[in-house]
Amino acid sequence: MPLILVSLLFAASLVLLALHRGREELLVCAMFGSLVIYWLGILMFIAKRGGTSGVLESLLFVCAPLKTALRSASLTLEMQGLIVAVGRYLFPPLLLTLAVRNSMNPGMGPVRGRVLALWPLPLLTLAVYFPSVFYALADGRPEIQRVLVTVSRVWVLGYVIAAVLLLVYEAASITMPVCRQQYLPKCAMLVSMAVLYALYCPQDPAQIYLFYQSDYMWYLGLWYLNPRLSPMLYTLVFTVSAVAGAVGLWNMFRYAQLRIAENMDEVSLRRRFDAASMGASVFAHSIKNQLLANRVVFKRLDAALADPAPDPEKLRSCVETLKETNENLLVRVGELYQSVKSSTITLVPVPLGELAADAVDRMRRKHPDAAVEVAVDEGCRVLADRAHLAAALSNLLSNGWEATVAAGRADPVRLISHTERLNTVLEVRDAGCGIARGEHKRIFEPFYSSKNSNYNWGMGLYYVRSIVRSHLGSVRVESERGKGTSFFVILPRFDHGKRKEKRS
Repeated sequence: MPLILVSLLFAASLVLLALHRGREELLVCAMFGSLVIYWLGILMFIAKRGGTSGVLESLLFVCAPLKTALRSASLTLEMQGLIVAVGRYLFPPLLLTLAVRNSMNPGMGPVRGRVLALWPLPLLTLAVYFPSVFYALADGRPEIQRVLVTVSRVWVLGYVIAAVLLLVYEAASITMPVCRQQYLPKCAMLVSMAVLYALYCPQDPAQIYLFYQSDYMWYLGLWYLNPRLSPMLYTLVFTVSAVAGAVGLWNMFRYAQLRIAENMDEVSLRRRFDAASMGASVFAHSIKNQLLANRVVFKRLDAALADPAPDPEKLRSCVETLKETNENLLVRVGELYQSVKSSTITLVPVPLGELAADAVDRMRRKHPDAAVEVAVDEGCRVLADRAHLAAALSNLLSNGWEATVAAGRADPVRLISHTERLNTVLEVRDAGCGIARGEHKRIFEPFYSSKNSNYNWGMGLYYVRSIVRSHLGSVRVESERGKGTSFFVILPRFDHGKRKEKRS
């Protein structure tokens, strides 16, 4: 069962690596590969030694042909021990490396940058346990055998325990559901693999080399005969490992597909925007000239108002209407032009309180009566271009208020900050009608809008997404029909001060 289980998981991890050639996928694949090697060596040792009960034999080997094949393999004791040593001493550093890489707590920054420091001890131990080296060092020297067995067992258990504690601590420190849903399956997979490995990690490879030659190795005994390894324990560990491994890998598959889809979407959006930008620029230039010419007409009409005939009030009303329309079009054309032309982004430390105040001020120029609640950590700063990021947040706030009004509600739009591991997250939450799941990607397309196209040209969310990506961040949306929408602007964390709340 364990060999079949880890072999299937290893095969799935290879597919994942082929799908997305990332460093994490490579580490996961290597981890499952080390487990395959480890359990292959352990089961081969058990098959050749024998001595298990019928129930345990069924749980370990599943079928008699597998046990027979392992038992009849033409390998020396040295080769069997080396197989166990490779799996035993590669799995812990791979697991701990993955745990460190997945830790987004700021205190792990120095460790994450020196993850290679975890590897010298495992590689040195593996070199020592190479049969010829081990015989030269320890054959006929029980005191050296005792030291090697003890030191290797201590660091192996230390690595595994440290990895599990780090994974569990990381899971407990996540507060945002959107981040927890992504991390927990991966955490469960890694922890379950650690438990599966720990079943036999006390079995030292030197016992395979010297079982019949050393009293000390004989005294250590055979770990698979330990009475604590009951059929119920095996069943529980194998079942949990199978479920957690499958769910964890499936979650990584989905995340890899999401990243691939995002990259493809980015290319697609960029192509659409490039195709539209030329026409939009020409349109902006021509319409702006026309509107500027209209201003001259307005001046002439204003001069005509000095003459009391023929109906000055009606004429004045028409002039005011045309003037308002003209100014609105100028604003819209300016916004369109700003979104299609290249802009320089300068990132400097900006306090969240000041950024939120700018965003709310911009939003209230458009919606003076809007209800807004701000709850941000004013002591926290982010690296941002203040004007651009405030404009992006203002756009989200305006959209949220318009959606709330359209839903017939008066709930305030909320701007909330979260500090989530290595990210600072700004959430804009509204009580509108929500966004259909099928529109979650389309809303970021240029010139896409579900509103009145005479006044909304569909560039707002594309502009928001472009600005956030230029800040090395990303935008996520969560929405429930009839209840509202939350936009999450996820930015790299810069620093974090004392938490305060500001409400307006």
